[in-house]
Amino acid sequence: MTLAPPRWLTVVGFWIPFAFATYAAFAPHGVPLPFEVSDIILHALAFTYLTAALWLAHCVGDRGWKPALWMMAYGVAIEAIQAFEPTRSAEIKDLMVDAFGIALGVLAYRHVVSKLVIVRGVERSEQSRSEGAS
Repeated sequence: MTLAPPRWLTVVGFWIPFAFATYAAFAPHGVPLPFEVSDIILHALAFTYLTAALWLAHCVGDRGWKPALWMMAYGVAIEAIQAFEPTRSAEIKDLMVDAFGIALGVLAYRHVVSKLVIVRGVERSEQSRSEGAS
């Protein structure tokens, strides 16, 4: 079964978590969670979700390079800014985990999201191809 979510929902589904992740990246001591989670897991999960959500919300029809490059630039920007924050630190390890999360996000979109969600523009082009072939 495939779903066609409204456009506003896909956009909100990217920008609200993006804003939360940005806040968490620059909050003096992060965001308190009710349970202990590794920084590596948080980075990987955040970048996996944000990459797939960015692709669905703004990069439909792209092969995956745009959302991957935008998210990598976002990760580099976070680490660069954190280098100047007295309560935060920039780490190459975080960038490597971000890249891993981005790769997982691309795979998740290609193999899961694109199968579950009717992507605007794509179904129209496939429909016009099938009409042209008849």
